[in-house]
Amino acid sequence: MAYDIILGRDASDKKKFGKEGLIHIGKGYVTMGNYTSMSNNLYLDVARSHVILVAGKRGCLEGSTLVFTDKGYKPIEDFNKYEDKVLSFNKETKEFEWEKADLLEYPLENEDMLKIELEDGREIVLTQEHPLLSSYGKYIYWREAKELNINDKIVVPLIIPEIKKEDKLGLARLLGYILADGNINIRKGKFIDGRGYSYNGTKSRIRIFNADNEVLSQAKKDFEETFDIYAKRYRRNDCNCEVVQILDQRVVNSFIERRIPQGNKSSIIRIPEIVFQSSNEFKSQFINALFSCDGYVPQTGRYVDYCSNSKMFLQDLQLLLTHFKIESSIRKKITKLNQKEFTSYRLFITDNNSVERFKKIGSIIKFKQERLNSHIVNNTGKRKTHYINEDLVCRKIKNITKITGINKVYDLTVPKNHSFIANGIISHNSGKSYTLGVITEEIANLPPEISRNIASIIFDTMGIFWTMKFKNEKEKSILEEWKLTPKESPVKVFAPIGKMEEYKEKNIPIDEAFALKASELEAEDWIITFNLSMTSQEGVLITNVVSQLKKEIETFTIQDIIKQINKAHNISQETKNISHSLFQAAESWGIFSTDQEGMEITDLINTGKTTIIDLSVYSSIGTFNIRGLVIGLVSRKIFSQRINARKQEEIQSIQHGIDYRSYNPTRETPLVWLFVDESHEFLPKNGKTPATDALVQILREGRQPGISLVLATQQPGQIHQDVMTQSDIIISHRVTAKPDIEALNQIMQTYLLESIKTSMDKLPGAKGSAIILDDNSERIYSMRMRPRLTWHGGESPSAVKGKSSL
Repeated sequence: MAYDIILGRDASDKKKFGKEGLIHIGKGYVTMGNYTSMSNNLYLDVARSHVILVAGKRGCLEGSTLVFTDKGYKPIEDFNKYEDKVLSFNKETKEFEWEKADLLEYPLENEDMLKIELEDGREIVLTQEHPLLSSYGKYIYWREAKELNINDKIVVPLIIPEIKKEDKLGLARLLGYILADGNINIRKGKFIDGRGYSYNGTKSRIRIFNADNEVLSQAKKDFEETFDIYAKRYRRNDCNCEVVQILDQRVVNSFIERRIPQGNKSSIIRIPEIVFQSSNEFKSQFINALFSCDGYVPQTGRYVDYCSNSKMFLQDLQLLLTHFKIESSIRKKITKLNQKEFTSYRLFITDNNSVERFKKIGSIIKFKQERLNSHIVNNTGKRKTHYINEDLVCRKIKNITKITGINKVYDLTVPKNHSFIANGIISHNSGKSYTLGVITEEIANLPPEISRNIASIIFDTMGIFWTMKFKNEKEKSILEEWKLTPKESPVKVFAPIGKMEEYKEKNIPIDEAFALKASELEAEDWIITFNLSMTSQEGVLITNVVSQLKKEIETFTIQDIIKQINKAHNISQETKNISHSLFQAAESWGIFSTDQEGMEITDLINTGKTTIIDLSVYSSIGTFNIRGLVIGLVSRKIFSQRINARKQEEIQSIQHGIDYRSYNPTRETPLVWLFVDESHEFLPKNGKTPATDALVQILREGRQPGISLVLATQQPGQIHQDVMTQSDIIISHRVTAKPDIEALNQIMQTYLLESIKTSMDKLPGAKGSAIILDDNSERIYSMRMRPRLTWHGGESPSAVKGKSSL
C-alpha cells in the first residue's frame, strides 16, 4: 500500500502534528522496469515556515529567429522591450492580440538544440523544451520540441496584420529590382579625372540588368523620382539586356545601409528590414518587382515560381507573403554543370486561392500578368491542407535535426497569451507559475481553524494570477482523473492606484487599489530605482533631501521631495533639473499616494484568502526596478510587523514553537507566505535591486518570525546565492541549461547519489512533472504537480478543441 510523502516536516513534527497543517500538491512517481506511474500522495508542510525555490523549464530560440512585432519581423535578439509589441495567439478564442513582452537572454553550454523544418520550408531552431502549437485531428495543443516527430502537424498563421508605416513605393520597387537583377559595386584606388589628373578615391555604382522595357523604364523613373538624381540607361553588347545605372555615392550608401550586399550576392541576400517594417502596399510593390525580374509563371498560370541561391532569402519571402494570406513552399533544386553540382532553392505558390491572391500583387511585365490572369480557380480537386480556421493552417514536420555550437539563446515573456510568432510559427514562452498557483490554492482551501492563521501574498509580475477567481473548466476531465473538481479560489486582487483605468479597460477584475507612501522609502531605494550611483551628484542630492525630510516630517509625498530639491543650495541647476525630472517620472508611475494616506500592511494580509498584488503593468517600463520597489517595501513592512507580533506570541507559545497551534483564533497577525515570480529579476546573482535587501533579510531571518518565502525562476543559475543556501525545499521542473543544473547540484550534493540532471532525465514528459529536493528528509522525489482547480493565466500545455478541419 502506498504511503504518503510529507515534505518540509521532520520526524518530531510528524509525530506532533500528524496530518494537520499539510497541503496536497501532487503525487510521486514510481518506476518498475520501463513503466512509470503515479503512486504516493505528496503533502507539503505549511505549519512551519519555509523557503521554497521553484525552478521552471525554459524554452528558447536562436538569436536570428524572426519574431513578428508591431514594427514588422525582426530578429529576436534585436527585440526592444520598451518600444516593441509582439503578436500573441489566444488559444481559447483562436485570435491574435498585440502584447508587450520582455526579452530574456540565456547562456547555453554543451546543449544540443533542434532545427525543425516544415514541409513548406519554414525552419526554426529552438531548445528541446520549447513548446510549439501542434494539431491532432480537431485538437490544438502545446508540445515541447523534443516530443515532436516527423509528420506531426504544426499550426502556422495564414495571415498577419498590416504594419501601417509608410515609405516611398519607388524605394520598394528598387529594392526588389536590385536584389533580383542588380548589383552594387564599390572600387577604391587611383583614378583619372576629366582633366587628366590622377587622384585617390572611391567610385560607387548601382546597376540593374534586364531585358524587359517595363522593368528598365520603371527602375530609371524610380531612381530619379525617389532620389532626385540622373539615372543612365544603356545597352550592353555582351548580353541581350540593357542596364540602368546610377553613380551617386549617397544613394549607393543608402542601399548598403539597408543591408544590400556588394558584389556577388546571390547566395547571401536577405529581405531588408524596411520591407518587413513597412505597409502592405510597400511589400506588394517589392514582391511585384522581384517576380517581374526573376519570377516564373507558366502559360496556364496555375502556379508561381521564384528561384534563388539563398534559402534564407526565400524563407524571408515566404514570411512576407503571409501578409497577403499567400501560402508557399520551398524546395531544394540541384543542377549539374561541367560535372559539378550547384544547389539553389525554389519557392512555389501552388494553392489555388494563393495564386488568386498573388494576382493582386501582380507583375509589371505584361506577359507575366496575362499568364496570372489566365489562372482559373478549380475547387474540384481534393483538399489536402488541414485548416483550423480561416487564419490558421497545419503544416507537417519534414525533418528534425540536432544543432550544436550555439552559446546564447533568447525568449520572450508574454504576460497574457504566453505566445508569439517566430519564423512564421506560433511559439510558446515557457513558465513555472502553475506550481505557485497549486500551493496558494491549497493554502486557501485549508480548514478554517488553520487557514485563519495563514495569509498568502503573491507579487504577480506577469499579470496571470487574477484568473484564480475563476474555475478551471478547461481541464475538467483532467481534474476528474485526480478526483478533483474545478473551483474558484478566494482571492483579493490589488492594483496600483494610478493604473486602475488600464486594468478596467482590459476587463481585469481588480478588488482594490494600493498606494505606497514615498516617506517609507530610504534614499538608497530611490537611487537604485533611478539607476544612479550613490556618489553621483544626483545621488548625493537625493540622499541629503530624503534624509533631511525624514528628520523633519514623519510622512511626506513626492511633491515634498521635489520642493526640497528645488530649494537645495550649492547644487548646480542641471543636477536639480535631473533629480526633479526623475521624481516627476516616479509620480507618473501611479504607485505613490498624493497625500499623507497610503497603504497599510494590514490591508494586504487576508487570512483564508490569497492577496494578489498585480504589478504586470510595469513589465515594460524602463527596468524591473518599479516592481522591485513595491516588493521591497511590502516585504520590509511585513517583516517588521511579524517581528513585533512574534514578541507577543513568544510569551504564549514558547513551549510549542512557532506553528499554527500557537495562535488564539482572534489573532490578527497570521503567518505569512510570500510568493515572488521571476525572482531572479529581484534577487540577481550579481548586482542589486530595490527588493534585494528586504528579500535577503527574509531569506536569512524570516522563518523565525513566521514568514515563508516561495521564489519562482526560470534561471536558478542566475539567482542570489542566499536563495541556494537558505532554501529547504526545491521544486524543479525540467531544466537543461548547464548553469542552472550546476546551481541545483550544489545545494544537495552532500547526500544525493546521482546528479540532478540524471533525475530529471528520468522524468516522464507529462505536464507538471518535477523533482523535489527536501532538505528536511535529505531525499529527492520524482513527482507530478496536481492540476489547478482555478483557471491558469500562465497556461502550460493542454488540449483544446479547435474548429473542424477541411
